[in-house]
Amino acid sequence: MKRLLQDWALALGVALALIAAMSIVGGGSDVGGAAPPLALVNVAGGEVDLDALKGQVVVVNFWGTWCPPCRAEIPEISAWAVDHPDVRVLGVAVNSGSGAQLAEQSARLGVTYDVLEATSAVVRDWKVSSFPTTFVIGRDGQIKAARTGRLSGEELADLVAKAG
Repeated sequence: MKRLLQDWALALGVALALIAAMSIVGGGSDVGGAAPPLALVNVAGGEVDLDALKGQVVVVNFWGTWCPPCRAEIPEISAWAVDHPDVRVLGVAVNSGSGAQLAEQSARLGVTYDVLEATSAVVRDWKVSSFPTTFVIGRDGQIKAARTGRLSGEELADLVAKAG
């Protein structure tokens, strides 16, 4: 019985490692391609459309209130956003509530940038399968950089530098 449990634990570990590797390598929209459409409602009730932000560098961070690495990166992204008002930062909250509930949770977490309520279509179109996932969109509307996993402020600065 002990041997059977060890075999199952090993098989489960290998499967989880493969899933994690596939999400890191295969996740996310293509760097160098056009950013997929993104028109979502923010926690204040206004609509934010990525097309209207053309000409600006935009950071799009897919996250969830239920995601520990997502919550852990918020202080650094928030501080970075305050220090770089020339770059628009959008936090796309996935499966994290809506309206006043999401606004309250975002405020409690210290988010200083615009928080948008994700739709399943946007998550699908952006090919996001792991959280957090961050994209940097250049002034031309093209994806210049992408990263899956928790970001530090320094790593975010490096990604944005790639966008020019």
